[in-house]
Amino acid sequence: MNHANIEVEIVEISEPKKITMGTGIKRDVPELKVKDKTGTIPLVIWDDKIVQNLKIGDNLQVRNGFVTSYRGEWRNNIGKYGEIKRT
Repeated sequence: MNHANIEVEIVEISEPKKITMGTGIKRDVPELKVKDKTGTIPLVIWDDKIVQNLKIGDNLQVRNGFVTSYRGEWRNNIGKYGEIKRT
């Protein structure tokens, strides 16, 4: 699913995962667990969309994210065309 817009609360913050892209570029990719009234989902932040000093309980607005399945788990992603901001 593309163009996913959600408003969520952070419930968990994991250490960034170290990912090597196909081009050989290495990145730290943060992953959060977020919730809204429908449930929880991991939120993966790509392409330097990182918001500094996030903490559990912060509310976020995600625009133009995309949903994928990774190892059988649905994830919301913020990539090149997505936006994230603290509300």
